[in-house]
Amino acid sequence: MKNRNSIKGEYNVGYSIGSTGVRDFQELLNRRNSQLAAQMETNDDEHRMEFVKTFRGVDFINDAACENANGIYMALSNMTKQVTWITSFNQWDKIDVDLLQMIIRKVNAIVYYGTEDEQTHSFIDALSIRNEQSEDLETAVRIAFYASEQGDAVLFCPATSAEDCAERGCEFKTSVAQL
Repeated sequence: MKNRNSIKGEYNVGYSIGSTGVRDFQELLNRRNSQLAAQMETNDDEHRMEFVKTFRGVDFINDAACENANGIYMALSNMTKQVTWITSFNQWDKIDVDLLQMIIRKVNAIVYYGTEDEQTHSFIDALSIRNEQSEDLETAVRIAFYASEQGDAVLFCPATSAEDCAERGCEFKTSVAQL
């Protein structure tokens, strides 16, 4: 396993000789990290990886702000439990190998909501992951709940652009409340 000192590069060479330019760079990094930490503590975006509630041992997570494949990767990489994924994603050609492996490893079931096209149907079927389709989010939440086991999580991560992600996030939370 490499430690910090074993990484070669201009940064470490400069740091090891104590140059002022590198100290300034380190100060900038420290300031940036503290700003990011403060932003995370006061994050008002309630629809990004938001814990909604646990119902009968199943956690419900709202990531309605997710709009693309990178968002799916970030959401799944933060999940520590097996996932039933509610999505309306349809750009399957944007999925890279890393994301595909993460989906296969972490997702037990996929609930696709909305109108499913042939490419979506074929891609999801090829994953060999249990899947169902729903026309509306309320039904999708119910399907996802019954497809999950105690200790799992239902992740609402649509990964499609939306005019108002807050609206779909609120719809998800309302649907969870109606279980």
